Amino acid sequence: MGIEKMKKKAKLCEKQLREEKPNSQLERDRKAARIAIESIKRTVHFDDALHAEREFLAIIGATSSW
Repeated sequence: MGIEKMKKKAKLCEKQLREEKPNSQLERDRKAARIAIESIKRTVHFDDALHAEREFLAIIGATSSW
């Protein structure tokens, strides 16, 4: 193998490594984001506002229209 071929092959390998680094970093970032999303705990439930309204109406003695 000639020196020119070796240089071309080395440049090709370097280029592939440079392209793979951002991809692997992107994958690590995505994995970290997935883990962060999965670790979020629900603090508000869908019907919390309805329960609060019913409790308020009961406290003030109003009748509900349901």
